[in-house]
Amino acid sequence: DPYFINLHLSYSLKTNTNHSLILRHRKFQFLSVNYDSPKTTRRLEQPFGEQKKPIQILGSCNGLLAVEYDYNRIFLWNLSTRKYQVLPSTKIDFSSPSICYGRSIYYGFGYDLVSDDYKLVRMVQLLGENDEYFHSEAKVYSLRSNCWRRIKDFCFYLIFYRELGFLANNVLHWMVSRTPESSNRNLVGFDLRSEEFRVVELPDFCLDENFYFDVKAMGGYLCLTATHRELNDVVVDVWIMKE
Repeated sequence: DPYFINLHLSYSLKTNTNHSLILRHRKFQFLSVNYDSPKTTRRLEQPFGEQKKPIQILGSCNGLLAVEYDYNRIFLWNLSTRKYQVLPSTKIDFSSPSICYGRSIYYGFGYDLVSDDYKLVRMVQLLGENDEYFHSEAKVYSLRSNCWRRIKDFCFYLIFYRELGFLANNVLHWMVSRTPESSNRNLVGFDLRSEEFRVVELPDFCLDENFYFDVKAMGGYLCLTATHRELNDVVVDVWIMKE
C-alpha cells in the first residue's frame, strides 16, 4: 500500500525514529543495526536468495537501497516491504580505444521532492595513460518512468574509486578535481530537480594542504570534516552547511 508506506515514512521523519544502519558483511550479506538499540542486529535476507555473488550498495534514501548485484544487475530494494525492482540495463555509449585504459563508475541515489521521484545517477569515466585521453558519460534513472536518460557529461575528475554521492538539500555531492594531477579538491553537486551539475563553494581552509577533508551528509545537511595535526594531537573540525 503506497499510502501506508508514505505515512510510515512521514511519521519516521517527524519523530526521528525507525532508523537503521545497513552494513555489508563478507561481500554477500547485509546486516541491519537499530539506531535506538545498537545491540539489536539482524541479518537481512537477500532478494535473490543465498547466492555467493558480490553485492555493492550504491546509495540509500528513505529506506530504499540502490544495490548492484553480481557486478552488472542493479535493483532498488525496499527494506520495509522486502520488495525489490530490477532496473533496466543500460550500456555505456562510448567505445573504449584499442589501448588499455582505466575505467571508473560512480553512483548517487536520492529522492526528488519536486517531481516525487527516486533517481539514480551513474557516471562513467575513461582515463588514458599519461592523461592523454579522457571521456565521461552521465545518465539518470527515474523510478517513475523506469528508464535511463543520457544527460550532460560530467567534466570533472572524481577522486575516490567508487565514491558514492551524498544527498543534502535535494542535491547529490561528490569530491572532484579539475585535472588528474591537481591536489586541490572541489565539491560538485547534482541537482535532482534540474538534473544539472554545479560547483559548490568550500570554506577557505580547504585550500590548506595540511588539512585532509571529506564530505558526508548529516541530518539532511551537507557535512564537511577537516582533519589536521596540532603538535601531538589529531584535531577534527566539523562544518555543517545549512544554506
